[in-house]
This record gives sequence, C-alpha cells and structure tokens, in this order.
Amino acid sequence: MKKSLLTIFAFIVCVGSQAQNASRLPQGFRKAEIPASAKSKKITVDVRESNKDAGTPFNKTINSRLTNPQPSTPTLGGSFIDEYLVGYSFYDLQTNNAISNRIVHNDDGSYAVSWTYSPNYDAAEAFPDRGTGYNYSPDGISWIYPYVPGSSQGPGTRVENIRTGFTNIVNTSSGSEMVIAHSADAMGLTYRPAKGTGAWNATTFPWGPTTDDTWSKAIAGGNDMVYAIFQGSGVSTTSVLGQKGPLFFSRSTDGGVTWSTKAQIPGTDSTEYMGFGGDEYSIDARGNTVAIALGSTITDLMLLKSTDAGLTWTKKLIYISPLPMFNTGNGQTSDTNSDGIPDTLLATGGDAAVLIDENDLCHGVFSDVRWMSDGATAGSYSYFPGTDGLEYWNENMATGGYVFIAAAEDFNGNGVLDVPEDQTCSFQWGNYGGGITGLPSLGLGDNNTIYLSYQTINELADTAQYHQAHRHVYIMTSPDHGQTWTYPYNIVPTIAQGGDGENQEAVFAALPKSISGNILPVLYQRDGAPGHALALAGTCDDDFNSGNSSDIVFGRYDIAAVVGVPTVNENDLFITQAYPNPTTGMAYFNVSTKTKADLSVTVTDLLGKVVYSEQRNNVAAGVTTISLNTGSWTSGLYNYNVISGDQKVSRRIVVQ
Repeated sequence: MKKSLLTIFAFIVCVGSQAQNASRLPQGFRKAEIPASAKSKKITVDVRESNKDAGTPFNKTINSRLTNPQPSTPTLGGSFIDEYLVGYSFYDLQTNNAISNRIVHNDDGSYAVSWTYSPNYDAAEAFPDRGTGYNYSPDGISWIYPYVPGSSQGPGTRVENIRTGFTNIVNTSSGSEMVIAHSADAMGLTYRPAKGTGAWNATTFPWGPTTDDTWSKAIAGGNDMVYAIFQGSGVSTTSVLGQKGPLFFSRSTDGGVTWSTKAQIPGTDSTEYMGFGGDEYSIDARGNTVAIALGSTITDLMLLKSTDAGLTWTKKLIYISPLPMFNTGNGQTSDTNSDGIPDTLLATGGDAAVLIDENDLCHGVFSDVRWMSDGATAGSYSYFPGTDGLEYWNENMATGGYVFIAAAEDFNGNGVLDVPEDQTCSFQWGNYGGGITGLPSLGLGDNNTIYLSYQTINELADTAQYHQAHRHVYIMTSPDHGQTWTYPYNIVPTIAQGGDGENQEAVFAALPKSISGNILPVLYQRDGAPGHALALAGTCDDDFNSGNSSDIVFGRYDIAAVVGVPTVNENDLFITQAYPNPTTGMAYFNVSTKTKADLSVTVTDLLGKVVYSEQRNNVAAGVTTISLNTGSWTSGLYNYNVISGDQKVSRRIVVQ
C-alpha cells in the first residue's frame, strides 16, 4: 500500500518523563513493547511535503506481483461470513491522515462504496486517469461491478471525466447519490438522483474565489442535508486568509444541488493556528447535529460541534498544544521549557475519527506519535514512526482525559514486537506517515454500540518476502460509551482459514457510520507488500509496491462472533521467521508450544508441491528448532507450515 501524507494531530504533551495515560486495554491484551532500535528512529519531513498527495517520483523499476490474488470467498467459519473484491487501484494512497467516508449502509440494506482509483500504472506518477472508484450492492452480496483479478471485470473507469482524488461517497435521505473529490483546480461534485443507477452529472463547487480547495470530507445528515469540510490552500505555498491550510465548511440543504458559501468555523482561524494539513480532520452528522475532529501535530486537537445544522458552533479541546502557533519556517525549535534543548513531544497521528451516538454524544479515536524540531532545517520537523498507541475520548471526558485502548499485540508472549532484524529496508514496517497503530474508523450499531476499525502490525505475519512487518485491520467494539472494549479481531483471513493473511498488508479500513443487524461490513485495501508506492524512490515501500495494484475488499463479519472473540489469546503454537533468510543452504526456525504436542512440518513451493515433510511426536513443551537443508531446492519462495492438533501456522522463506 502506499505513502501517506504526514502533517500530524496534536495530542498530550509531556516533556522529559512523559505521563502515562489511563488505560482501557481489553482484558487479556498484551501490548508489545517496541524494540529500542526501532523506537528511536526518526524521519525528517518538510511541512509542505507533508501536505501533498503526490510524493517523490517513483523508482522506475517495476516489480511483478509475487503473490497470487486473494480468493474472493475464502472458506472459513467463526466471525467471517464472506468477502468480495469490489475493485482495485494502482494509486493506493487512500488518505493522507484521517479516513474519509468511503462506505454507506443505507436503510434499505444497500451499500455504496468508493475509493481513490487508478486503473493503470503510471511510472511518471502523474496518474492522469486517477479518480473515484465506485461500486454498489443492493444487499452486500451482489455487486453491479463484480471484480475478478486478472480479468476485464470490475469498475473499468472512474466516476468523473477529469482527474480527481481523495473521494467521499454520500447517499442522501431522499435516495440521491454523490461523490465529492478534488481536482487540479477545484473541488468537484459528481451527482445522480438515484443511488446505484443512472448517469453521473459532474460540476464544480461555487464555494469561493480560490482554486486550491482540496482533501474534502463529506457526510449526509437528516432531511436531505449534506455537510462538507476541506482544506483551503492545498499544495500551494500561498496563504489563504492568513493560513497555509485553513479549514472550510459548507452545507447543502437540498441534497447537494445548492451549497452555502464556504466559511471558516470560529476558533480555527489565523489568530489561533498557522493552518492544517491534508486530511487532518473528519466529520459525522446525525440529524441537525454535526461533529468535526480537527488537529495536527503542532496544533490543538479539538471537537467542533453544531446542533443547528452548522449555523453555530462550539469548540472543545481534546488536547492543548504547548506550541499551537509553531512555525517551522523561521527555525523555531520544539523547546517548550526554554532550556535551549528541543523537546520530544507526544502528539497524535492526524487521523482522528469522530462519531455521534444516539444521544448526540460525540466520540473520538486517534493515534499517538512523537515529534521534535531542532530548527536546523527551515520548514521541517521530525517524527518517530516507532510510537505506538490508540486513544479514545468522548464529550463527557475532560481535556487531556483520553484513554489508551489499542496497540500492536505481543502474540508470542516474549514482551516485544517481533519485526525483521535485518537492515534490508530502512524501516522494519511500511511507512504511512504516523505511528505503528492508527487510521481509525468509527461506526454506530444497534443499542448504541460503538464499532472501531484500525490498522497495526501483526507480528505473526511473514516477513521473508519483503523484509518488513505487515499491518492488518482489527475490529473492537464498546457497548458502554467507551468504558470497556472487546478483544481485537483480525479481519484478514489466514492461510489456514482459506486466505493468505500471513503474506498480506491490509490498511485504510472504513466502516459505515450506520451498522445494523448481525453483519459488520468493512471496506479496506489489501495487497502483498507493506507500505505504498508513493513512498520515496529507492525505499522498500516504493520498490515492492510500484507497478502492482491493490485490491479493494468488502468483507462481511458476524457481529456476535466478533464481539465474542476470546479475551485471552492462548497462543499454543508459534513459529519464528527462518534464518538466514534468504538462504542458500541450511536454514533454521523455532517452534514454541505451551504443552507436549505432535508436530507436522511441511514445506511447499508456491504451486503447492511438497518439497520437505517431517513428523515429530510427543515434542516437549517449550522451544524446538527445525532444520531445513535447502541446498537442492530450486531458487524461489517457499511456505513452511507447522500443524499441531487443530492449529496451523505458516511463514515463508526465500531460497537463492
């Protein structure tokens, strides 16, 4: 998956020894500690670069896709019902920070989904055919554009007739449908009077005098209301209303036909902030109540709320920045206590999700990240991708009163997050511009239940092929206004479940705002390689993703089973990554069991041919080392599998 824009949300700041947030981690959850070598690494970024949706030009080397396409209906039980490949894209950056509204669940049971889409690879990175990918289903099962990898089926063209990006899908209360996305010179609306059918009609918004409106977020309210927010200066270095990145708001009272003049919301202008970056905001609406979460690395993180359909607003701070007017352009440092030493500050990832419940109470979830600036390079600051954590807050909580609810999990119980130790890649996981855990999305279900999706590293996934750890999408729920949370459920099917999750990256998940019945729908992006192709040229993210498309997946999950995920992960069977890897001769891996067990070991090539097998019975509890003599094997990629009882685990090894 692909590069992310960086300007990041601000979150609690503590200098020196940092205060510990209250924790509401699920029962039985073991947070993995980040290895010191990974935690201390930092990336320096230009503030203006962090506001762009197009990164450094690609490394022109095109790598072929190394894994087979994921089957559209893996055969597994438990909480999984089925999944559908509803599209694909060679442009795989779905957001720069916060998740847009890309999936709608209508009252009649139908679904509309959208994503930023490019049907073709463009080595020059211009992606002239980029636009909105769209699909529709009356029931979540049959789709008007069924997609089969490698075929001509699926959405063939973008919705718009011009290049656009970073889209939103809106279905109104009267049944009309629209997508809102920015083009090179305006914000565009593509509209049709009936969802799922008919011709699309394109127009641009008469919102105001500038042509730099970018990165919109849009949502439908009651009585044919539609609300939109967007950043007003885009990639331009020219200030708009005294800010490089003002936030604008507009609304339509007639289902998107006419719109109010764009306006700044009080409390967000140049007297309080220098500006905001791309996608550093999210929006929800319920009737006449509108909620916006807004904030960057440097600024406060705030909730903006209106109870009269956007006519008046209140502002409540979630986090207060010590440097709300921080200016990288004049060499300012992150020294907050005037001791002459730049401070490393704990902030948020710029990805806050917001949700309004049935009582009009607003909820927010956002990620953690650390940052600092030594002032050495004007216009730049540094952040630490090894920061990890996801925070929850609601209106009944005080400023700074958010609580820690999720992170990467320690599955094998060794206390640390297992990521590749080799230095093939500059970072041990793909870079999306924030910390390890992030990009949350929120939805509301029956009985006021909150549903949360997010992405984080899964240490059980294979690292042989790409030399980086994979991220997966997880689901948590709260039945009691965020007081407690269910154990995280990994939605990516494993090899044992009929999928290929051990070898896949799954990110950019979006939940519908409305969830009902016994099915949880999730839209996400999936491919083989960690990171994304818009990363810096020459990085692993760029090399392994450039030229390869990503699948857009719509999954359906049984809510009762998701909520009922065991609160304690027993982890009876675990295998390590083989070493050395790649190998030319002998290779070794360890198998860990909690009790005496019979072990069945097999190694297969990518066509499923068994090249090695071994049976070990009555193996004592603890660690057992397995040796593989690969000297006579053909060069290529192999799966090594261990079965014990009803458990199966798999990883990969490269033979040269």
